[in-house]
Amino acid sequence: MPFPKFITYVETTVLNLKEKFVRAWTNKVLHLGCRTTNIVESTHGVLKKYLRSSVGDFASCWDEIDKMLVVQFGEIQGSFRRNKTVLEHKYINIKMMRELEGYVSRRALKFIYDELKRSKTFTFDKEDCGCVQKTSYRLPCACIIVVKSNQKLPLDLDDIYPHWKRLGLQGE
Repeated sequence: MPFPKFITYVETTVLNLKEKFVRAWTNKVLHLGCRTTNIVESTHGVLKKYLRSSVGDFASCWDEIDKMLVVQFGEIQGSFRRNKTVLEHKYINIKMMRELEGYVSRRALKFIYDELKRSKTFTFDKEDCGCVQKTSYRLPCACIIVVKSNQKLPLDLDDIYPHWKRLGLQGE
């Protein structure tokens, strides 16, 4: 292997830090939790299973894609129904989050809950918070939660980015 010292250096320094570099960049932009291409690759894999072959006429491919979309549509509708109807007691029992249950996605509720727990572990200034959740997910971060908590105010739907309040498909 040519340049073994260089290869070792790159493997032990740059490659071990790549996640930190990516995280430092992605934490400064709105990404709503999508930081990789895995969802696209996964969907491509599902499509390939439905098509079963790389050759086929337009009509047969269209039919298989339609079947896949019908299944995915049903899964998405089921997910939306669960977000509206299945209540988690850990969120209901938190006065600050009570108004969000049934109107905000379960994933958003978990993000907010985790940030609420983080806000109680230490006192900090806004500069210490980092506001990653506010920047990347447009959800209340720990410093916002602390301010609202100190003022005895609940989190309300205006604190939540519209993406997280979408619990139905257009036309429903």
